[in-house]
Amino acid sequence: MKRRVLRAGAMLLAAVLLCIGCNMLAFLIDTPQMRQNARQGAQMLCIDGATPQMVGGFKSAQLDNFTAVLMIKTAAYTGGQSLVDKALGGYRAELAGAEGQSGWEAFCTYGDGSQTHDGGLSYTRYWHGYTLPLRLLLCAMDLANSQMILYFAQTALFAAVLLMMARRGLCRVMPALFLAYFLIMPMAAGVCLQYAPASLTMLLACCAVLAWDEKIEAAVGLPAFFALVGLVTNFVDVLTFPLVTLGFPLVLLMTLRLKREDSALRMFALAVFCCACWAMGYGGMWVLKWVLVGAAYGWERFSGIFAQIFLRVSSESNGEQLSRLAVLKMNLDVILAKKAYLLLMAGVAAASLADSLYRMVRGAGIDLRALALLVPAAVPFMWCFVMANHSFDHTYYTYRNMTMAVLALYAMIPCIVRNRKS
Repeated sequence: MKRRVLRAGAMLLAAVLLCIGCNMLAFLIDTPQMRQNARQGAQMLCIDGATPQMVGGFKSAQLDNFTAVLMIKTAAYTGGQSLVDKALGGYRAELAGAEGQSGWEAFCTYGDGSQTHDGGLSYTRYWHGYTLPLRLLLCAMDLANSQMILYFAQTALFAAVLLMMARRGLCRVMPALFLAYFLIMPMAAGVCLQYAPASLTMLLACCAVLAWDEKIEAAVGLPAFFALVGLVTNFVDVLTFPLVTLGFPLVLLMTLRLKREDSALRMFALAVFCCACWAMGYGGMWVLKWVLVGAAYGWERFSGIFAQIFLRVSSESNGEQLSRLAVLKMNLDVILAKKAYLLLMAGVAAASLADSLYRMVRGAGIDLRALALLVPAAVPFMWCFVMANHSFDHTYYTYRNMTMAVLALYAMIPCIVRNRKS
Protein backbone atom coordinates (compact mmCIF):
# COMPACT_ATOMS: atom_id res chain seq x y z
CA MET A 1 0.00 0.00 0.00
CA LYS A 2 2.81 2.42 0.90
CA ARG A 3 4.54 1.81 -2.42
CA ARG A 4 1.30 2.33 -4.30
CA VAL A 5 0.76 5.67 -2.55
CA LEU A 6 4.31 6.74 -3.39
CA ARG A 7 3.84 5.72 -7.01
CA ALA A 8 0.56 7.66 -7.14
CA GLY A 9 2.22 10.76 -5.74
CA ALA A 10 5.12 10.46 -8.19
CA MET A 11 2.67 10.02 -11.07
CA LEU A 12 0.72 13.16 -10.16
CA LEU A 13 3.88 15.21 -9.65
CA ALA A 14 5.25 14.03 -13.00
CA ALA A 15 1.94 14.94 -14.64
CA VAL A 16 2.08 18.49 -13.24
CA LEU A 17 5.67 18.97 -14.42
CA LEU A 18 4.78 17.55 -17.84
CA CYS A 19 1.85 19.94 -18.16
CA ILE A 20 4.02 22.96 -17.34
CA GLY A 21 6.69 21.69 -19.74
CA CYS A 22 4.13 21.29 -22.54
CA ASN A 23 2.98 24.88 -22.13
CA MET A 24 6.57 26.07 -22.38
CA LEU A 25 7.36 23.81 -25.32
CA ALA A 26 4.40 25.22 -27.22
CA PHE A 27 5.95 28.69 -27.40
CA LEU A 28 9.23 27.34 -28.79
CA ILE A 29 7.29 26.40 -31.93
CA ASP A 30 6.62 29.20 -34.38
CA THR A 31 6.20 29.16 -38.15
CA PRO A 32 4.77 31.67 -40.63
CA GLN A 33 2.23 28.99 -41.63
CA MET A 34 0.96 28.75 -38.06
CA ARG A 35 0.32 32.50 -37.93
CA GLN A 36 -1.37 32.45 -41.31
CA ASN A 37 -3.60 29.52 -40.36
CA ALA A 38 -4.49 31.23 -37.07
CA ARG A 39 -5.45 34.37 -38.94
CA GLN A 40 -7.58 32.46 -41.45
CA GLY A 41 -9.18 30.38 -38.72
CA ALA A 42 -10.22 33.40 -36.68
CA GLN A 43 -11.73 35.01 -39.77
CA MET A 44 -13.59 31.82 -40.67
CA LEU A 45 -15.16 31.72 -37.21
CA CYS A 46 -15.95 35.42 -37.51
CA ILE A 47 -18.06 34.74 -40.59
CA ASP A 48 -19.88 31.88 -38.83
CA GLY A 49 -20.77 34.11 -35.86
CA ALA A 50 -20.13 33.92 -32.13
CA THR A 51 -22.67 31.21 -31.24
CA PRO A 52 -24.05 29.50 -34.37
CA GLN A 53 -26.30 26.45 -34.12
CA MET A 54 -25.42 23.44 -36.26
CA VAL A 55 -29.07 22.33 -36.01
CA GLY A 56 -31.49 25.21 -35.74
CA GLY A 57 -33.45 25.38 -32.51
CA PHE A 58 -31.23 22.92 -30.63
CA LYS A 59 -29.08 24.51 -27.92
CA SER A 60 -27.14 21.25 -27.75
CA ALA A 61 -25.92 21.95 -31.30
CA GLN A 62 -24.75 25.47 -30.46
CA LEU A 63 -21.05 26.25 -30.86
CA ASP A 64 -18.99 28.71 -28.85
CA ASN A 65 -16.94 30.43 -31.52
CA PHE A 66 -16.19 33.34 -29.18
CA THR A 67 -14.06 31.11 -26.95
CA ALA A 68 -12.71 29.25 -29.99
CA VAL A 69 -11.34 32.54 -31.36
CA LEU A 70 -9.90 33.32 -27.93
CA MET A 71 -8.17 29.92 -27.92
CA ILE A 72 -6.67 30.45 -31.37
CA LYS A 73 -5.35 33.87 -30.43
CA THR A 74 -3.93 32.55 -27.16
CA ALA A 75 -2.37 29.42 -28.65
CA ALA A 76 -0.83 31.27 -31.61
CA TYR A 77 0.51 34.23 -29.63
CA THR A 78 4.18 35.02 -30.37
CA GLY A 79 4.90 38.19 -28.40
CA GLY A 80 8.23 39.11 -26.87
CA GLN A 81 7.54 37.99 -23.30
CA SER A 82 9.72 35.39 -21.65
CA LEU A 83 8.94 31.70 -22.09
CA VAL A 84 7.67 31.41 -18.50
CA ASP A 85 5.47 34.48 -18.92
CA LYS A 86 3.85 33.12 -22.06
CA ALA A 87 3.42 29.65 -20.56
CA LEU A 88 1.59 31.02 -17.51
CA GLY A 89 0.07 34.27 -18.70
CA GLY A 90 -2.51 33.30 -21.28
CA TYR A 91 -1.47 36.22 -23.47
CA ARG A 92 -3.33 37.20 -26.61
CA ALA A 93 -3.15 40.32 -28.75
CA GLU A 94 -6.22 42.52 -28.84
CA LEU A 95 -5.99 44.84 -31.83
CA ALA A 96 -7.89 48.11 -32.04
CA GLY A 97 -10.89 47.79 -34.32
CA ALA A 98 -10.53 49.13 -37.84
CA GLU A 99 -12.98 51.67 -39.23
CA GLY A 100 -16.33 50.06 -39.89
CA GLN A 101 -15.56 46.89 -37.89
CA SER A 102 -18.06 45.61 -35.35
CA GLY A 103 -16.88 44.55 -31.90
CA TRP A 104 -17.10 40.89 -32.95
CA GLU A 105 -15.09 41.51 -36.11
CA ALA A 106 -12.43 43.38 -34.15
CA PHE A 107 -12.22 40.54 -31.65
CA CYS A 108 -11.71 38.04 -34.50
CA THR A 109 -8.77 40.02 -35.92
CA TYR A 110 -5.75 37.90 -35.10
CA GLY A 111 -2.60 39.59 -33.86
CA ASP A 112 0.46 37.47 -33.20
CA GLY A 113 1.84 39.88 -30.61
CA SER A 114 4.42 41.59 -32.79
CA GLN A 115 2.06 44.50 -33.44
CA THR A 116 1.16 47.26 -31.04
CA HIS A 117 -1.82 45.90 -29.18
CA ASP A 118 -4.13 46.45 -26.30
CA GLY A 119 -4.79 43.80 -23.70
CA GLY A 120 -2.05 41.55 -22.39
CA LEU A 121 -2.61 39.08 -19.60
CA SER A 122 -5.91 37.39 -20.25
CA TYR A 123 -7.71 34.44 -18.72
CA THR A 124 -4.73 33.80 -16.44
CA ARG A 125 -6.97 31.71 -14.19
CA TYR A 126 -6.93 28.91 -16.81
CA TRP A 127 -3.99 26.72 -17.79
CA HIS A 128 -4.66 26.83 -21.56
CA GLY A 129 -3.25 23.34 -21.88
CA TYR A 130 -4.72 23.03 -25.36
CA THR A 131 -1.96 25.38 -26.59
CA LEU A 132 0.61 22.78 -27.66
CA PRO A 133 -1.71 20.46 -29.66
CA LEU A 134 -3.55 23.40 -31.24
CA ARG A 135 -0.31 25.13 -32.15
CA LEU A 136 1.00 21.94 -33.76
CA LEU A 137 -2.21 21.52 -35.74
CA LEU A 138 -2.03 25.11 -36.98
CA CYS A 139 1.57 24.56 -38.04
CA ALA A 140 0.43 21.67 -40.23
CA MET A 141 -2.99 22.73 -41.56
CA ASP A 142 -5.72 25.34 -41.48
CA LEU A 143 -8.49 25.41 -38.91
CA ALA A 144 -11.10 23.64 -41.05
CA ASN A 145 -8.82 20.64 -41.57
CA SER A 146 -7.80 20.72 -37.90
CA GLN A 147 -11.47 20.49 -36.93
CA MET A 148 -11.91 17.44 -39.15
CA ILE A 149 -8.88 15.79 -37.53
CA LEU A 150 -10.38 16.43 -34.07
CA TYR A 151 -13.75 15.04 -35.17
CA PHE A 152 -12.10 11.95 -36.66
CA ALA A 153 -10.08 11.40 -33.47
CA GLN A 154 -13.24 11.61 -31.37
CA THR A 155 -15.10 9.18 -33.65
CA ALA A 156 -12.20 6.72 -33.65
CA LEU A 157 -11.91 6.84 -29.87
CA PHE A 158 -15.65 6.24 -29.45
CA ALA A 159 -15.40 3.22 -31.75
CA ALA A 160 -12.47 1.95 -29.66
CA VAL A 161 -14.55 2.34 -26.48
CA LEU A 162 -17.38 0.29 -27.98
CA LEU A 163 -14.98 -2.42 -29.14
CA MET A 164 -13.38 -2.71 -25.70
CA MET A 165 -16.80 -2.75 -24.03
CA ALA A 166 -17.78 -5.70 -26.20
CA ARG A 167 -14.57 -7.51 -25.30
CA ARG A 168 -15.13 -6.88 -21.58
CA GLY A 169 -18.71 -8.17 -21.69
CA LEU A 170 -20.48 -4.81 -21.30
CA CYS A 171 -22.78 -5.12 -24.31
CA ARG A 172 -25.89 -4.50 -22.23
CA VAL A 173 -24.48 -1.11 -21.13
CA MET A 174 -23.86 -0.01 -24.73
CA PRO A 175 -27.38 1.46 -25.25
CA ALA A 176 -26.83 3.68 -22.21
CA LEU A 177 -23.47 4.81 -23.55
CA PHE A 178 -24.86 5.43 -27.04
CA LEU A 179 -27.65 7.57 -25.59
CA ALA A 180 -25.45 9.62 -23.24
CA TYR A 181 -22.83 10.14 -25.93
CA PHE A 182 -25.44 11.18 -28.48
CA LEU A 183 -26.86 13.74 -26.03
CA ILE A 184 -23.41 15.32 -25.84
CA MET A 185 -23.99 16.12 -29.54
CA PRO A 186 -20.69 14.67 -30.78
CA MET A 187 -20.74 16.55 -34.08
CA ALA A 188 -20.62 19.83 -32.12
CA ALA A 189 -18.25 18.53 -29.43
CA GLY A 190 -15.94 17.19 -32.13
CA VAL A 191 -15.44 20.37 -34.16
CA CYS A 192 -15.76 23.16 -31.58
CA LEU A 193 -12.31 23.99 -30.23
CA GLN A 194 -13.72 24.76 -26.80
CA TYR A 195 -15.64 21.50 -26.47
CA ALA A 196 -13.06 19.11 -27.94
CA PRO A 197 -10.61 18.99 -24.98
CA ALA A 198 -13.19 17.70 -22.47
CA SER A 199 -14.72 15.32 -25.02
CA LEU A 200 -11.40 13.79 -26.04
CA THR A 201 -10.16 13.54 -22.44
CA MET A 202 -13.35 11.69 -21.51
CA LEU A 203 -12.94 9.15 -24.32
CA LEU A 204 -9.24 8.60 -23.56
CA ALA A 205 -10.06 8.00 -19.89
CA CYS A 206 -12.75 5.49 -20.90
CA CYS A 207 -10.23 3.64 -23.08
CA ALA A 208 -7.73 3.54 -20.21
CA VAL A 209 -10.29 2.14 -17.78
CA LEU A 210 -11.50 -0.54 -20.20
CA ALA A 211 -7.99 -1.56 -21.21
CA TRP A 212 -6.01 -1.37 -17.95
CA ASP A 213 -8.34 -1.06 -14.95
CA GLU A 214 -6.71 -4.00 -13.13
CA LYS A 215 -3.18 -2.77 -13.86
CA ILE A 216 -4.06 0.77 -12.80
CA GLU A 217 -5.53 -0.53 -9.55
CA ALA A 218 -2.42 -2.56 -8.80
CA ALA A 219 0.04 0.18 -9.75
CA VAL A 220 -1.36 3.40 -8.28
CA GLY A 221 -4.97 2.76 -7.29
CA LEU A 222 -8.10 3.76 -9.16
CA PRO A 223 -8.78 6.90 -7.06
CA ALA A 224 -5.30 8.16 -7.99
CA PHE A 225 -6.10 7.53 -11.65
CA PHE A 226 -9.21 9.69 -11.36
CA ALA A 227 -7.16 12.38 -9.62
CA LEU A 228 -4.91 12.32 -12.69
CA VAL A 229 -7.94 12.60 -14.98
CA GLY A 230 -9.21 15.59 -12.99
CA LEU A 231 -5.78 17.20 -13.16
CA VAL A 232 -5.54 16.77 -16.93
CA THR A 233 -9.13 17.98 -17.40
CA ASN A 234 -8.37 21.22 -15.60
CA PHE A 235 -5.20 21.66 -17.66
CA VAL A 236 -6.83 21.38 -21.08
CA ASP A 237 -10.39 22.58 -20.46
CA VAL A 238 -11.68 26.15 -20.21
CA LEU A 239 -14.51 25.30 -17.77
CA THR A 240 -16.99 23.77 -20.20
CA PHE A 241 -18.51 20.44 -19.12
CA PRO A 242 -15.66 18.83 -17.15
CA LEU A 243 -17.81 16.26 -15.32
CA VAL A 244 -17.99 13.99 -18.38
CA THR A 245 -14.31 13.13 -17.81
CA LEU A 246 -15.31 11.81 -14.39
CA GLY A 247 -18.71 10.30 -15.10
CA PHE A 248 -18.22 8.27 -18.26
CA PRO A 249 -15.08 6.35 -17.20
CA LEU A 250 -16.38 5.95 -13.64
CA VAL A 251 -19.67 4.38 -14.76
CA LEU A 252 -17.80 1.98 -17.05
CA LEU A 253 -15.45 1.10 -14.19
CA MET A 254 -18.36 0.41 -11.84
CA THR A 255 -20.07 -1.86 -14.36
CA LEU A 256 -16.82 -3.81 -14.63
CA ARG A 257 -16.67 -4.12 -10.85
CA LEU A 258 -20.24 -5.42 -10.78
CA LYS A 259 -19.11 -8.26 -13.01
CA ARG A 260 -16.23 -8.92 -10.60
CA GLU A 261 -18.68 -9.46 -7.72
CA ASP A 262 -17.34 -6.63 -5.53
CA SER A 263 -19.41 -6.07 -2.38
CA ALA A 264 -21.95 -3.25 -2.07
CA LEU A 265 -19.71 -1.43 0.41
CA ARG A 266 -16.75 -1.59 -1.96
CA MET A 267 -18.92 -0.36 -4.82
CA PHE A 268 -20.14 2.69 -2.92
CA ALA A 269 -16.66 3.37 -1.55
CA LEU A 270 -15.18 3.15 -5.04
CA ALA A 271 -17.70 5.65 -6.41
CA VAL A 272 -17.23 8.14 -3.56
CA PHE A 273 -13.42 7.92 -3.46
CA CYS A 274 -13.04 8.25 -7.23
CA CYS A 275 -15.35 11.30 -7.28
CA ALA A 276 -13.49 12.88 -4.36
CA CYS A 277 -10.06 12.24 -5.89
CA TRP A 278 -11.15 13.60 -9.28
CA ALA A 279 -12.32 16.75 -7.49
CA MET A 280 -8.99 17.03 -5.64
CA GLY A 281 -7.02 16.61 -8.86
CA TYR A 282 -9.23 19.10 -10.69
CA GLY A 283 -9.28 21.66 -7.88
CA GLY A 284 -5.65 21.17 -6.87
CA MET A 285 -4.41 21.81 -10.41
CA TRP A 286 -6.47 24.98 -10.53
CA VAL A 287 -5.15 26.24 -7.18
CA LEU A 288 -1.59 25.55 -8.38
CA LYS A 289 -2.22 27.73 -11.44
CA TRP A 290 -3.47 30.57 -9.27
CA VAL A 291 -0.44 30.30 -6.98
CA LEU A 292 1.96 30.36 -9.94
CA VAL A 293 0.13 33.35 -11.42
CA GLY A 294 0.34 35.17 -8.10
CA ALA A 295 4.05 34.45 -7.78
CA ALA A 296 4.79 35.49 -11.36
CA TYR A 297 2.57 38.55 -11.77
CA GLY A 298 1.81 39.73 -8.25
CA TRP A 299 -0.55 38.54 -5.57
CA GLU A 300 -2.98 41.36 -6.35
CA ARG A 301 -4.17 39.23 -9.27
CA PHE A 302 -5.84 37.00 -6.69
CA SER A 303 -8.51 39.64 -6.21
CA GLY A 304 -9.62 39.17 -9.82
CA ILE A 305 -9.45 35.38 -9.53
CA PHE A 306 -11.52 35.30 -6.36
CA ALA A 307 -14.01 37.71 -7.89
CA GLN A 308 -14.54 35.21 -10.71
CA ILE A 309 -14.90 32.33 -8.24
CA PHE A 310 -17.53 34.16 -6.22
CA LEU A 311 -19.33 35.14 -9.42
CA ARG A 312 -19.50 31.60 -10.80
CA VAL A 313 -20.85 30.09 -7.57
CA SER A 314 -23.28 32.97 -6.98
CA SER A 315 -27.00 32.87 -7.69
CA GLU A 316 -27.13 36.02 -9.80
CA SER A 317 -26.33 37.06 -13.35
CA ASN A 318 -26.02 40.63 -14.63
CA GLY A 319 -27.38 41.88 -11.34
CA GLU A 320 -30.47 39.66 -11.40
CA GLN A 321 -31.13 37.01 -8.76
CA LEU A 322 -31.42 33.42 -9.96
CA SER A 323 -33.23 30.42 -8.56
CA ARG A 324 -30.74 27.56 -8.39
CA LEU A 325 -33.54 25.09 -9.02
CA ALA A 326 -34.60 27.09 -12.08
CA VAL A 327 -31.02 26.97 -13.39
CA LEU A 328 -31.02 23.20 -12.90
CA LYS A 329 -34.29 22.95 -14.82
CA MET A 330 -32.86 25.08 -17.66
CA ASN A 331 -29.94 22.68 -18.08
CA LEU A 332 -32.22 19.64 -18.03
CA ASP A 333 -34.58 21.29 -20.50
CA VAL A 334 -31.85 21.40 -23.18
CA ILE A 335 -32.49 17.65 -23.33
CA LEU A 336 -35.97 17.11 -21.93
CA ALA A 337 -37.72 19.88 -23.86
CA LYS A 338 -36.93 18.25 -27.22
CA LYS A 339 -39.30 15.56 -28.54
CA ALA A 340 -36.56 13.85 -30.54
CA TYR A 341 -34.44 13.39 -27.40
CA LEU A 342 -37.41 12.23 -25.33
CA LEU A 343 -38.30 9.60 -27.93
CA LEU A 344 -34.74 8.29 -27.94
CA MET A 345 -34.59 8.21 -24.15
CA ALA A 346 -37.94 6.46 -23.90
CA GLY A 347 -36.94 3.93 -26.56
CA VAL A 348 -33.64 3.04 -24.88
CA ALA A 349 -35.32 2.81 -21.47
CA ALA A 350 -38.07 0.53 -22.84
CA ALA A 351 -35.57 -1.77 -24.55
CA SER A 352 -33.36 -2.02 -21.45
CA LEU A 353 -36.34 -2.65 -19.18
CA ALA A 354 -37.70 -5.32 -21.50
CA ASP A 355 -34.35 -7.10 -21.50
CA SER A 356 -34.10 -6.90 -17.70
CA LEU A 357 -37.63 -8.22 -17.20
CA TYR A 358 -36.94 -11.09 -19.61
CA ARG A 359 -33.84 -12.07 -17.64
CA MET A 360 -35.77 -11.92 -14.37
CA VAL A 361 -38.43 -14.22 -15.82
CA ARG A 362 -35.63 -16.61 -16.79
CA GLY A 363 -34.47 -16.70 -13.17
CA ALA A 364 -32.00 -13.85 -12.82
CA GLY A 365 -31.93 -12.10 -9.43
CA ILE A 366 -31.87 -8.48 -8.35
CA ASP A 367 -28.44 -6.96 -7.76
CA LEU A 368 -28.80 -4.03 -5.38
CA ARG A 369 -25.09 -3.24 -5.67
CA ALA A 370 -25.99 -1.44 -8.88
CA LEU A 371 -27.57 1.28 -6.73
CA ALA A 372 -24.02 2.55 -6.22
CA LEU A 373 -24.43 4.10 -9.68
CA LEU A 374 -26.67 6.66 -7.99
CA VAL A 375 -23.49 8.30 -6.66
CA PRO A 376 -22.17 9.46 -10.07
CA ALA A 377 -25.77 10.17 -11.11
CA ALA A 378 -26.09 12.73 -8.28
CA VAL A 379 -22.83 14.60 -8.98
CA PRO A 380 -23.98 16.78 -11.94
CA PHE A 381 -27.05 17.94 -10.00
CA MET A 382 -24.81 19.10 -7.15
CA TRP A 383 -22.40 20.75 -9.62
CA CYS A 384 -25.20 22.68 -11.34
CA PHE A 385 -26.67 23.73 -8.01
CA VAL A 386 -23.30 25.07 -6.77
CA MET A 387 -22.15 26.58 -10.09
CA ALA A 388 -25.46 28.33 -10.67
CA ASN A 389 -24.12 31.46 -12.37
CA HIS A 390 -21.92 29.54 -14.80
CA SER A 391 -24.64 27.00 -15.54
CA PHE A 392 -27.08 29.84 -16.26
CA ASP A 393 -24.78 31.91 -18.48
CA HIS A 394 -23.59 28.93 -20.54
CA THR A 395 -26.52 26.51 -20.46
CA TYR A 396 -25.96 25.53 -24.10
CA TYR A 397 -22.83 23.62 -23.15
CA THR A 398 -22.98 23.15 -19.36
CA TYR A 399 -26.01 20.88 -19.86
CA ARG A 400 -23.54 18.23 -21.07
CA ASN A 401 -22.54 17.63 -17.45
CA MET A 402 -26.01 16.09 -17.07
CA THR A 403 -25.14 13.31 -19.52
CA MET A 404 -23.13 11.81 -16.67
CA ALA A 405 -26.41 11.24 -14.82
CA VAL A 406 -28.08 9.90 -17.96
CA LEU A 407 -25.33 7.31 -18.42
CA ALA A 408 -25.35 6.25 -14.76
CA LEU A 409 -29.14 5.88 -14.54
CA TYR A 410 -29.53 4.08 -17.86
CA ALA A 411 -26.58 1.78 -17.06
CA MET A 412 -28.26 0.90 -13.77
CA ILE A 413 -31.30 -0.60 -15.58
CA PRO A 414 -29.47 -3.64 -17.05
CA CYS A 415 -26.97 -3.85 -14.18
CA ILE A 416 -29.58 -4.14 -11.43
CA VAL A 417 -30.47 -7.62 -12.74
CA ARG A 418 -27.89 -10.35 -12.31
CA ASN A 419 -26.97 -12.53 -15.26
CA ARG A 420 -27.59 -15.61 -13.13
CA LYS A 421 -29.66 -16.63 -10.10
CA SER A 422 -28.48 -14.93 -6.90
